[in-house]
Amino acid sequence: MKVSNLTLNQLPFTLAKAMKVKSAPVIDWELCGKLIEKEKISLVRSYSRWTAFYVGPRADSKEAEQTVDTAIEAILKCYIEKKLGSEI
Repeated sequence: MKVSNLTLNQLPFTLAKAMKVKSAPVIDWELCGKLIEKEKISLVRSYSRWTAFYVGPRADSKEAEQTVDTAIEAILKCYIEKKLGSEI
């Protein structure tokens, strides 16, 4: 399954797997802020959608990018893609 196709109900379990923890963390802005800072994820709004992306050591290569309707979902999916790949 592609990370971009994960439903909101599937995010907590998949996030826990990506974080290598047993139980799903509370999904809120406190967690997302930490992920943005620690994982160097960028977040931008484009019209009615949000894009979160991670650019690796080379500035010309995006290693993970997710565009969805909400900022939190974009951050979480980008983090999951960064850690587990685009197909899980």
